[in-house]
Amino acid sequence: MQALARLGRGGERLEIALVDDEESRRVNRDFLGRDRPTTVISFAGDGPGDMGQLIVNVDEAERQRGPAGYGLSRMLGYYVLHGMLHLAGYDHERGGAAAAAAMAAKEESLQELLRPLASGEGDE
Repeated sequence: MQALARLGRGGERLEIALVDDEESRRVNRDFLGRDRPTTVISFAGDGPGDMGQLIVNVDEAERQRGPAGYGLSRMLGYYVLHGMLHLAGYDHERGGAAAAAAMAAKEESLQELLRPLASGEGDE
């Protein structure tokens, strides 16, 4: 996966679980203490060669795709990319303004990887 390589994590294993609102809420509540569904949750890997796991909420992607002007595939791709950045050490939530800006810049630099998903053709 090109994104892993561009994050310096090429060849590492990344597990991605696509879930609904109910499962997203359960995981968010049980592991992060937030009793609500969310877009993506990331869990760091267990050691060398294991980047980690992403829990990606398909229901939220479905809701956001229209307002964002993208198809479902593009929204899911964005959530995966966003979660990968968290696993690579970027943090827009707890790292302050500079860390949020660094994550936004890195995310922007990787947007071209999502272009093949942008049309939304075939998304139901």
